[in-house]
Amino acid sequence: MAAIEQNLTPDESVLSSIFPEVTGLGPTSYHIISNTRNTCTFSIHHKTKLSYPKDILIRLETSSLAQIAAIQSLAFAQLPDLVPPVLDVGTAISADGKKVSYYVTPYLSDTILLEDVWDTLDKANQEELMDSVVHAVEKLQELDLSKVKPGLALKDVYPQSGEIRVGNPRIGFFTSIEQFLRRVLQAETVPCRISEIDDGIVLESDEEIGRVELSRKDLDNLLNEVVFCHNDLEARNILAKQTEGKNSHFRLAAIIDWEMAGFYPFAYEYSLKDTALGLSNQSFSWYSLFKQRTYRLLPHVECNMKLIKALGLIDESKKRSIPNNVGVRFQAKWRDREQIERSSKFYGGWVRKPDVAGHRPFTKDDQKVLEIEILQELGLLT
Repeated sequence: MAAIEQNLTPDESVLSSIFPEVTGLGPTSYHIISNTRNTCTFSIHHKTKLSYPKDILIRLETSSLAQIAAIQSLAFAQLPDLVPPVLDVGTAISADGKKVSYYVTPYLSDTILLEDVWDTLDKANQEELMDSVVHAVEKLQELDLSKVKPGLALKDVYPQSGEIRVGNPRIGFFTSIEQFLRRVLQAETVPCRISEIDDGIVLESDEEIGRVELSRKDLDNLLNEVVFCHNDLEARNILAKQTEGKNSHFRLAAIIDWEMAGFYPFAYEYSLKDTALGLSNQSFSWYSLFKQRTYRLLPHVECNMKLIKALGLIDESKKRSIPNNVGVRFQAKWRDREQIERSSKFYGGWVRKPDVAGHRPFTKDDQKVLEIEILQELGLLT
């Protein structure tokens, strides 16, 4: 009988590798915030190193974290007041011989995930917070890679910096939009195909739901619009802090979780909001306000419209090919429950249906009920 694989935790061997100057570190020395078989995030709240603050956060992964740490360092260079600095990055060997990567950042005390309070805030405070997030997006887009200091490990995340590239550490870096799109299809096993045409490429769905042509000029223009993007700016990846002297009023404290960040046309990040709605983001008010506030950052030229169409086609094709997937069913039911539909304006994304008023926010309890309903429909739960 095969042994059940346990979730990743920091054993004494890993802890001694990360903190060689400290003895006696063990299970009582840290607090696990979240972990899976391949990842673990934990905090320590006592002095471990002279150069470290007392409160620190450590991320462990079975895959390499060096490039993600370098990405976060680039973000810190642009947003030093909002991005936690990377204090250390390296590898360690666990007691059972498993190699793990780690990086260390400060633990931000007296903060809360914005997701936990977003629906309790008044409209004015929500708009203030979103405007702060959008300002951060603008600052990230201003990053000039040619002027980044070498000490920020630029070569680890953006090889041959004189050459425009698109992508991130997770999916890889590419010298063209076409290469990037082909990699997306390969990585996601999407039932779509890309074919060469006289003046560019055409993306077609095997599900017969459409096609998008991108000329060579479109592809070149998109490559010239590549900027630094977070790609997962949801309320669960934002820390907020209560404003001093103001009850129930919060300000932006930090932007975290840079695993999806990289270099893309902003149309890519803008389109991710549509595909994530009802899955990794279940707050329509957050989605709607983000789209409204970032609309002006999207270059309104045809190549961006085509890229958004292409990405939407890829997403829809994949989901149609796996109709019994729990996530696919959840998203469809969530959209029905939220009473939303596609906007008649192309860049509008999803909007509330006409005459829907006083809609109650979707809660964690709602999520559990909907998940159980789907599992029962699929015969996975009785």
